[in-house]
Amino acid sequence: MSQKWNLQDIRPAGEVRPRRRPAQRPKTITKQPTPNQAGAGERRPATGPSDMSDQITIKNRTTDKHNRVVLAAIFSVVIIAAAALVSGIFGKTELTIYPEFRDPNINAEFTAMPTPTVDALSYEIMTLEETSESQVQASGSINIQEQATGILEIRKSTPGAERLIKNTRFRSPDGLVYRIQESVVVPGAIDDKAGTIQVEVFADEVGEEYNLAAGTKFDVPGFQEGGFTGLYNAITATNPTTIVGGFNGPQFQIDDAELNTARQALQTQLRDSLLEKVAASKPAGMIAFPGAVAIVYSQLPAIEYGQDLVTIREQATLQIPLFTASDFAAFLAQEAIATYDGNAIRVEDPALLVFNYSSSTTNNSLLANEQNLTFTLTGKPRLIWEYDAEQLTTDLAGLPKTAINNAITAYPGIDRAQVKVTPFWKRTFPEDPADISIVELIDDTN
Repeated sequence: MSQKWNLQDIRPAGEVRPRRRPAQRPKTITKQPTPNQAGAGERRPATGPSDMSDQITIKNRTTDKHNRVVLAAIFSVVIIAAAALVSGIFGKTELTIYPEFRDPNINAEFTAMPTPTVDALSYEIMTLEETSESQVQASGSINIQEQATGILEIRKSTPGAERLIKNTRFRSPDGLVYRIQESVVVPGAIDDKAGTIQVEVFADEVGEEYNLAAGTKFDVPGFQEGGFTGLYNAITATNPTTIVGGFNGPQFQIDDAELNTARQALQTQLRDSLLEKVAASKPAGMIAFPGAVAIVYSQLPAIEYGQDLVTIREQATLQIPLFTASDFAAFLAQEAIATYDGNAIRVEDPALLVFNYSSSTTNNSLLANEQNLTFTLTGKPRLIWEYDAEQLTTDLAGLPKTAINNAITAYPGIDRAQVKVTPFWKRTFPEDPADISIVELIDDTN
C-alpha cells in the first residue's frame, strides 16, 4: 500500500527554512501608586510622545564663525588693554649717563681779583657781623672821646676808573660826614655792572650819634660843591655793616687781665657763631672755603650795668671771598687739564681742596681793603663735565631706544650712556620727556 504524503511534509528543493525570531522581552508594566502610597522616589508616567523622542540640534556655521571672530577681537582688546595698564603702572625709562671727568692734582698759588678780569679768577666779599657782651668788675671811669669807624662800599655806575684822595668826605642823609682813611681807585662800570670797592672810613667828629646802622646811603659832597655833576651822580656809597665806636663821655676802667680774659671769651663765642652762619648765608651757586675766613674784632664802649659792674661789648666782622662755582671750576680746569675744551664743568666736592692765604695776616684783616687775594690750593678734586639733561630728554622723547647712540654725540660732556625701558616689549622712549629719568654715574674703574 502506497504511503500517503501530507502537503506540509513536502519541502521544495533548496528552500530555506525561515529563522526564528528571538524571543522578545516581556514589557514592563509600571504600576501606578495609589493615592495613599507615599514615597520620595515617586515616578510620574510619560506625558507624551515628545519625552520618548531624541532632540536634534541644527548649527548655523556662519553664526558660529562670526562669534569666534567677535571673541577673538574681544580677547585682543583685553590683552592690549592689560598690556597698556601694566606699561602705565610698571613702565619705567631710566637713562644712565656716564659724564666726562678728571681728577687733577692741585698744588699751586693763585691770585684772584675783586672785579671780573679776563683770564683771572674773580671773587666777591660776603660780610657777616655780630655783637656780644658780658659783665665784669669795674675799677673806675675816665672821660673818653672816640670817633666812629666802619666800612663803605663805593660804587661807580659809569665807565672809567676814578681816584679818590685820602680824607675824601662821604655824607649821610642826616648830614653826618665820614672820611676815607687812604686814597682808593674806584673801578668803572663794565657792561652795565657798576664797579665797586670797599674802604675804611672814620667819623669827622666824636660822639655816639655817628654810630650808624648798615645800609645807610652816602654821597660825595665835594663833587657837588665843585660842580662835577656827572661824578656826583655816578659815585655813591653804602655801609655793608654798622658804623660803630663813636663815644663822648665817661668810660669805665677795668683791670687789664680781667678785661683780656673776658674779651677772649667773647671773641671765641662770636667766631663760632659767625662760622655757623657762613654756610646758611652763602648764596646758591657760590663756593666758600673755611680757610678763607677773615675776622676782625672791635671793642665797643663799655656801659654801666650796676654798682661796680660794667658791661663790655665786642663786635666781630667776618669777611670771606665767594667764588662763582662754574667760573671756579673752569679756572681750575684751565690751569690743571691740558686738554680742557672750555665747556661747562663743575667741582664735585670743593671740600677736597685746602685753601690757605699766602700771607698769614690776611685772616685778621678786612678783605674788602685788599687789592687782590693771593692764596694756595692743594688737593685732588674731581672735575665733572656738565650737560643739558633737560634738552637731552627732549631730544629723545618718542624716538627708538637705539637713538641714544646718536643723540649723545651732540653732548661733549657725556662719555657714554645706557637706557633701560620696562616693560621689556617697549622699544621707544616715552613721548613725554618728564617720563625719562636720568641717573648719573661716574665710571672710575679705568
